[in-house]
Amino acid sequence: MKISTAVALLLVLSPLALRAQTDAMPPETKAPAPMEAMKPPVPPSKSVNLSFEGKTVTLSLTDLVNMPNQVTVHVHNAHRGGIEETYSGPLLSDVLAKIGVTATRENQPLILHSVIVATGTDHYYVLYSGGEVMFSSGKVIVAVMKTGLPDTEGGLIQLINTDDVKPARWVHGLMGISVMTLAAQH
Repeated sequence: MKISTAVALLLVLSPLALRAQTDAMPPETKAPAPMEAMKPPVPPSKSVNLSFEGKTVTLSLTDLVNMPNQVTVHVHNAHRGGIEETYSGPLLSDVLAKIGVTATRENQPLILHSVIVATGTDHYYVLYSGGEVMFSSGKVIVAVMKTGLPDTEGGLIQLINTDDVKPARWVHGLMGISVMTLAAQH
């Protein structure tokens, strides 16, 4: 066998042999698995573009910080080993009011037949139903502060919700929110 083939085979099989040895060890002697590598921070967002029925409004970070009725939520972050985190900012429903999406009796059918697409600077996006944002007991906020300070780690502006067990529908570096109506046209 050529030396280069033998070396390549050794490089391929070594991790498998090590894994087999580790699996055979009693649980008390195994080293704890390393924590998942931290993702690099997303590019910061300095504003959020809101769109609904052809209308677009841009809110800057300053606009969001200065909105009345800032809310503080305490959430469990399963992606960070289950630590508790505190975020502050306006409710998503208050932000959506800036483009005419309000929870009124007249708008209820429209809201119940709408979806909200939130997009981050890293192109990650999530969906929410209009009903869960406007009528749920949980809170969805446009977070501009983390533990009382600007959140440079999360891309300055984030979408955080208190209902989900895992933060899979949180959006770091929030840059866009689109409301789309799925109501049947008459």
